[in-house]
Amino acid sequence: MAKTKQTLFVIVAGPQQQGAPGTCSIAQDGSTTMIRLKADRFYSFADAKEFAKEKHITFNALTYMGLEDFTDLEMQGSEPFDN
Repeated sequence: MAKTKQTLFVIVAGPQQQGAPGTCSIAQDGSTTMIRLKADRFYSFADAKEFAKEKHITFNALTYMGLEDFTDLEMQGSEPFDN
């Protein structure tokens, strides 16, 4: 079975260098997590922006929208947010 990748939006909290020490993602409950697979994922920028609004997350130099690639295996049991 071939491993396919899907690029999804995530909200990142930390330096704008991918994989930099201290980089966290925002989880579904609005908290920060260093566990990549617990990051809440979104199909669109608009969905991520709406989630941020609901969770009172302000975008700035350290909290921003990013794109991450997830494999089919990583996606199992955790569907991205979709309105």
